[in-house]
Amino acid sequence: MAGLLRRIHRQERGGALIESLVAAALLGIALVYLVGSLSTLTIASRQSEQVAVGQSLARAQATRIKAAPYQADGDYSSVLEPVPAGLSRTVTTHWWDGSGDWTATQNASGLQRVTVSVDAGGSTVASLELVKADR
Repeated sequence: MAGLLRRIHRQERGGALIESLVAAALLGIALVYLVGSLSTLTIASRQSEQVAVGQSLARAQATRIKAAPYQADGDYSSVLEPVPAGLSRTVTTHWWDGSGDWTATQNASGLQRVTVSVDAGGSTVASLELVKADR
């Protein structure tokens, strides 16, 4: 009987080491998965923040342009506020030609369509249009 117990005990040598290695490997895989998920979450959060700030900026710029006096040349740069880092703003003006089309050529029709676009990282995150009349 003692010989049988010694053989069983010898066969189990290293079992704890193998169990420890398997447990460490499983924990390592779980850690890699969690770090990857955290990285994805951080990137998505940053992108969402840029979209929210861009939309807010576009609304604020459009409100300032709307409140400003009519500029026949379509240049509203004097009323615009600075743009936060990482974002860029484009303001374009088109004039109504009197027959239903908008053109980039300035005219005396007295009606403008002003478009405010905000870009982040090369893609547009917000775009608003407003119409101004010479009153």
